[in-house]
Amino acid sequence: MATLTNDERKKQKRETIITSGRRVFQQKGFLDVTMKDIIEAANISRGGIYLYFHSVDEVFVAVLNKRNSHSLEEVKQDIVSKNDFDLVLQDYFDGQRDRLLSGLNDSLLRAVYEYYFTHKRPEDQAFQAEQFAMIKQTITTILEFGIAQNVLRDSNLNDIAEHIMFLIEGLSVLALTSGVTPQQVDDQFDLIEAMLPRTASETRR
Repeated sequence: MATLTNDERKKQKRETIITSGRRVFQQKGFLDVTMKDIIEAANISRGGIYLYFHSVDEVFVAVLNKRNSHSLEEVKQDIVSKNDFDLVLQDYFDGQRDRLLSGLNDSLLRAVYEYYFTHKRPEDQAFQAEQFAMIKQTITTILEFGIAQNVLRDSNLNDIAEHIMFLIEGLSVLALTSGVTPQQVDDQFDLIEAMLPRTASETRR
């Protein structure tokens, strides 16, 4: 087995903290999490964690950045492996469906909105805007793939990507408050598919 360099060990330790932190946020939300919770989950010393992160906020920001960049990379990999717009779109909807219906059990939904509602500084709002931009970029990447495959027309796709993002965020709020049913989620995703500007040679699958 190759010996890890010091930089590789540091990167590995940081990833361990982020992964462990994500599990804690999924279980407890954001407001109830302490550095002690993350330290215990990551099995790291108090001094050790502060070499990488100085607060719960810093860990959470890293968790969200990793989640959204990972989502975009997953879509790109799905495009390469499946090479079929409808399959890629369905995979994305399936992932969102699972996230929405898992509610407070094993998703970051509660933590995300607790963070957003309690962080109102300009830099916090800029971070939130970056997160939404990353989500929109993920959706846009899927739609652009549809254009490349001649499945979709290049017609108002920026507005459509934004509309899909806002619809999913609205469903997310409902999932946290009154709850959503599988049928409600499926109905909304069916409406999204119906509004896509498919080319004349394409029929909805």
